[in-house]
Amino acid sequence: MRKLHDAESLIIIPICKCVNPLNRCLVTKPSTLSVLFNMAKKEQKCLVPYIELDNAPPEVAAAITHLPYRRNIFHLLGHSHGSFPRLMSVYASFFDGNRRILPLLDWQLVVLRISAVLDAEYEWDVNAPVARINGMPDTKLIALKQTVGKAASTVETEEAFSVRDRAILRLVDEQLATYNNTEETINEAKKLLSVEELVEVYVVLGVYVLIARITKGLRIDLDGDIPGLEGHLKTVVTGS
Repeated sequence: MRKLHDAESLIIIPICKCVNPLNRCLVTKPSTLSVLFNMAKKEQKCLVPYIELDNAPPEVAAAITHLPYRRNIFHLLGHSHGSFPRLMSVYASFFDGNRRILPLLDWQLVVLRISAVLDAEYEWDVNAPVARINGMPDTKLIALKQTVGKAASTVETEEAFSVRDRAILRLVDEQLATYNNTEETINEAKKLLSVEELVEVYVVLGVYVLIARITKGLRIDLDGDIPGLEGHLKTVVTGS
């Protein structure tokens, strides 16, 4: 089905079965637009207003409406009109098992560690369901938070983490603390990750630290319950 680029005519059809589940088919039905994507007028904690689709450039509106439900982060990042659609392309690549190099749970390990270390509640709230429905056990989710701020030896001895997990977490923790890594850390990681996987860890770090910074700095509102979220995540997050 053809995508319409008029921002006022974009609406997602959740049941549409497209080849790329992040690219939903669009039809004209402007009366439903504000119901799906424009936040109801209620108390807002965010320090800046969210972009509304009626006022967004068409390319920004199209990027936001790739999901059949509202995520406040996209209505925040959408204010950066030029960079947002390109950033969304990078973001979407992590969901696609044909484009993402890291195994799904390694990707989520990095994201959730960033969220835990930086105390980014919104980012954790969005990503923990992705990890959980794809097999990350609650013991590991708990350990990702409980080992924050502890000695490095705590991660090394935590039974919930595999040897590979520990190598990735050591790299992530060093980066978040110093914006650098020791040669020892990199050499240990190279024993367990390919060069491509190692580099992608840094790309994931860059994107999700950005998200953590903006969601915390601007006091983003949590999305709240999203009906049917688990079923949708099972279709849009691919690969293993």
